[in-house]
Amino acid sequence: MTQEYSPRWKAFCDAMAPGREEAARRASLCRALWPDECALTLKTADELRDNTFLFQLPWDMEQTYEPVRFENGIDWGFVLNGDQEFTFQMNRHRYWICLGQAYALTGDEAYAQCFVSQLLDWLDKEPWRPEAANTTWRTLDSGLRADYWLRAMALCAHSPAVTPQVAERFFEGLEAHARRLGENPRTGFSTKSNWGVMEYTGLYAIAWVLDRPDDLARARFFLKEALHTQIMDDGMQWEASPMYHNEVLMSYLEVLRLAEIWGDDLFDEEETGLITAAAYATLALKNPAHRQPMTGDSDDTDVRDILSEAALLLGDGLLKAGASARLDYESIWLFGPEGDRRYQDIVPEPLMGGAAELSSSGQVVLRSGWDERADWLYFKNGPLGGGHGHQDKLHVGLWLDGEEVLADGGRFTYTDTNERYVLKSSAAHNVPLADDEEYADSADSWIYKAMPMATPNRVVQKGEYFFVEGAHTGYAARGLTLNRRVLAVGPDVYIISDEWLGIPPKESAQHFLFGDSIRLTPSEHGFDGAGRLCGFHIESFAPEQTVRAEQSEAMFSRHYNLMGSAPELTVRAEGVSSMTTILIRRRGDEPVRVTPRTVYNEAYAHDLTPQEAEGYEIEAGDRRFGVVLLHHDVGNTEDYNGICGAYGLGRAMVCDLDDAPTRMTVLQW
Repeated sequence: MTQEYSPRWKAFCDAMAPGREEAARRASLCRALWPDECALTLKTADELRDNTFLFQLPWDMEQTYEPVRFENGIDWGFVLNGDQEFTFQMNRHRYWICLGQAYALTGDEAYAQCFVSQLLDWLDKEPWRPEAANTTWRTLDSGLRADYWLRAMALCAHSPAVTPQVAERFFEGLEAHARRLGENPRTGFSTKSNWGVMEYTGLYAIAWVLDRPDDLARARFFLKEALHTQIMDDGMQWEASPMYHNEVLMSYLEVLRLAEIWGDDLFDEEETGLITAAAYATLALKNPAHRQPMTGDSDDTDVRDILSEAALLLGDGLLKAGASARLDYESIWLFGPEGDRRYQDIVPEPLMGGAAELSSSGQVVLRSGWDERADWLYFKNGPLGGGHGHQDKLHVGLWLDGEEVLADGGRFTYTDTNERYVLKSSAAHNVPLADDEEYADSADSWIYKAMPMATPNRVVQKGEYFFVEGAHTGYAARGLTLNRRVLAVGPDVYIISDEWLGIPPKESAQHFLFGDSIRLTPSEHGFDGAGRLCGFHIESFAPEQTVRAEQSEAMFSRHYNLMGSAPELTVRAEGVSSMTTILIRRRGDEPVRVTPRTVYNEAYAHDLTPQEAEGYEIEAGDRRFGVVLLHHDVGNTEDYNGICGAYGLGRAMVCDLDDAPTRMTVLQW
């Protein structure tokens, strides 16, 4: 007697599995709009049919570059090169969605058969057992896996390979996941961690499919608690990593999608506002290459797919303006041509250049515009976050003409190795240092020995002049505070001025890591830099000293398990309390020049010492600017100061010397 499909299988198919004609329409649209993504899907699916595992999908959290082929059956607990992250990534089963997509793209039953075969193999080999709690059954991976199983099965559901017996084994596997996730004992950790959002997203999905009201109530409660707990007032997830911020955002978008499918009025207006704010934070940080910053444990990943799905689910024109013109590849598989039509109906709202501050997370972005040849200045000085945070207080990133000039070194690995500690350290970021001393050493791969605070940043924009200042207390035990001021003067001049306030170190230093397309060449004054799209001059100064510059190559990792190198520059001076580096874009053969000027007090007719104030006349092409930086408060007989006949009452001041000014523009009073 032929076994019949169960009512819950039919309910699952009705709710989540596109019919054959609908799947074909989705496949056709993906082939037309996203041929490269289709090719990667088919490549991944073909590798899986050969029992070969290579994790290179855009949002694979731990990508790999070494294919692993199992000739005598799959070992689901396999560890690659001593890194258990391979095991974790392998047991998330995100790649099974590619088998479902490949089945829809080609109609080849071999892809659905491969999915069923590997699913049953995993179910046979990896039943829940306590000894697997930290390997194949971690709660994080179990939550992701549950959601991915549903997505993959939805695309294979109408294949003859999915027999009633297979459907019941599938449900039995989901029930095991529901028990594992529903009994999660670490509720406090889950409430504050990205883990919890992914865990309870999986439980939320399962609870609807299996009709488990207690699990549904638990998932709804913790998803709400985590949302209120983890999302800062500026929209950033608190763990100080754009990548894990986006993983959390993607989970909440999946919850919104599932809630729409099952008719669940899950989030109230405030909670939907928090998800929207998280999407806006992703938009605000997006660099000219459409990628997230590589600060903290983050990879160089395009965020337009997230913004596209968020724009669709939230009906938001600002998000669409920063996303793709048509619905992204993965969302077409989820929402179909009807979703793409809805997406096209959303009217993009204009995105404006200028400054954006995410004050809670201590991030500031200045952009010239939103096109791929734009300039993008990034400043980070905020809380450490969780274990995914790096010691990058006062870090500066810079893109010119759509090319990365000042970069972050990335993450590369989570293993207990030298690379992990180097890339997390302050010395790996574009920050000031005291005596090459780390202000918060690592205790292990995830924990630091100290958590010094950052002060709130100060941000000012006046016309074409921009200013941001921040400080941190990492050297407080030495009687020392680090203060950084960054100025953008006109379109081509960037000034990074650091102060070691208190007991000065024996040696002060500024560290700069450049993008891997940049080449540095020593010049008569400083260095000249050139990339594929832009050129610049960089020069450093210290009071009454010639700085020493050390040029070398540093670790540079755009993705997990992928290591390269990039040029770095460290400038040093002894016994000084301030250092300033000036970077000027070169436009063709136009002149670039920096001339230090003595700062003069016009009110009391005397010069300020180099330790008290810095003055610079900066020539950038056909424009000349004046800059004054004081290293003390304004007052007494050192108040009305300036250079080149222009004066003002401020600690940071600029002027356009081509206008023969008498007043300076004050950016910091």
